[in-house]
Amino acid sequence: MKHDKKAVDELSKKLQAMNTVSANFSQSTMDKSGRPKVEKGSMQLKRPNQFRWNITSPFNQEIIAKGGKLWMLDPDFKQVVIKKQDNQSGPTAVQLLSGDAREFLTEYAVTRMNYGPEVVYTLRPRKASDLFEMLEIHFSRDEISAISIVDSLGGKRRIDFTRVNLNQPVDNKLFEPDLKKLKKAGFDIIDESGV
Repeated sequence: MKHDKKAVDELSKKLQAMNTVSANFSQSTMDKSGRPKVEKGSMQLKRPNQFRWNITSPFNQEIIAKGGKLWMLDPDFKQVVIKKQDNQSGPTAVQLLSGDAREFLTEYAVTRMNYGPEVVYTLRPRKASDLFEMLEIHFSRDEISAISIVDSLGGKRRIDFTRVNLNQPVDNKLFEPDLKKLKKAGFDIIDESGV
């Protein structure tokens, strides 16, 4: 398996330099039968390990992580599920962007390719991984533009980022779901975090 140490250094520097990111996203998922599903929304993240992933179409769902906990808010079912935050929970892409990039990358063989102004880093797990078989991080003129993932079952997912704002102030309140307010609104709170 090819591995480019320089690419790892470069990529981890790029990722670690992203202290906060706000962006819109369009995530298209292709299942094994080849049927595409597209979700759109916005995301914010702040190092270390805080993020908010807000899907607005075709349904509403919000995933918020902070302080070792992950909240999954589902307005249609009026419920909030609280889980323990780990590398298996939440969108892989966001885990990668908000966690410790250097530590994350030690698990992968990394290579890079240039396509004009676009640079693509490809990550392949060094040992069998249940998360993905291959992950690509695309940068366009040094700004993150897309992440694509091939999972171990052959499913494909691509997240395109637009209106990317790097290292601008992001309000901490975005990462603190107001459970009292949600309870008042009739949401069921299901705590599976054990934290």
